[in-house]
Amino acid sequence: MPIPDQLRQRGDQRVTASQLVRNFGLWQERAARGPVYVLHRGRPRLVLTSIDLMDALCAPHVAPRADDSALATLLDADGSIALILDREGDILLASAAARARFGETLRRGAHPGALDRTGGELLDAAAARVIASGIAETIEIMPDAFPSRRLRCRLSPFPDGCLLRATDMTAEQALAAEQARARAVHAAGESAGAIAVRLSLRGYVVAPGAALAALTGVSREALATARFASLLAVASRVAVGEAIEAVAGDGIARRVDAECLVDGATAISVTLGLAAAAIDGRIEELVATIVRRIA
Repeated sequence: MPIPDQLRQRGDQRVTASQLVRNFGLWQERAARGPVYVLHRGRPRLVLTSIDLMDALCAPHVAPRADDSALATLLDADGSIALILDREGDILLASAAARARFGETLRRGAHPGALDRTGGELLDAAAARVIASGIAETIEIMPDAFPSRRLRCRLSPFPDGCLLRATDMTAEQALAAEQARARAVHAAGESAGAIAVRLSLRGYVVAPGAALAALTGVSREALATARFASLLAVASRVAVGEAIEAVAGDGIARRVDAECLVDGATAISVTLGLAAAAIDGRIEELVATIVRRIA
């Protein structure tokens, strides 16, 4: 380890080994004020110094941490609830998503356990174990700010500290329930003779199901690369194509009567319902519902 400039050799702090032995008391006092360099053949070989200075020189060297602003930018860009803890388990940085939800609770220097006054000690203890052992852990908490929600906190080793990433399990459960309801609606529609088909904004079939294959007589593999309009009689294609473009443009659902081809030849009368699937206000794809019309 390089010796700091203020501790470098001074003429009155150098002594030969024989002089040190003959007058150890004097040099011991000097060593308490600054390091004494013991010479061997005119060159420094050993150092006599105080225990305080020795402890300071031998303290673990902490590598400089990457620029906090760069880390903050990365956390914010991720969009998740995330904290970086220092080696003491205190909050060093909090992502924008975390600050938006918990505000001043996640100020720099606070303990992550402040999120949950009831079970926060368990979170702080888990962070301390991860920092000490380098082994990741997962713990669940119910934050004071949102007592009806449950967060799954994943704590992972991070240079000179720990990375805490929280997932809203309540949101996951709500999503799972919504997906289950959507599957039930889809199954109920098919049992009543309605077939739902996902369409890209350009009108191609997306992830075709068995019911569409059974209706048209076209394999699911072939349907996966087909334009929806190609499954209809020629006379119906223009109207349906225009309806698809209109729904993709304004998001307003439409109904179209058309003729659907069975086995590429026989035409059957159907009613098509077209609707937009929007995510965060942006139309990502369309859904077409096919219902056979009874003459």
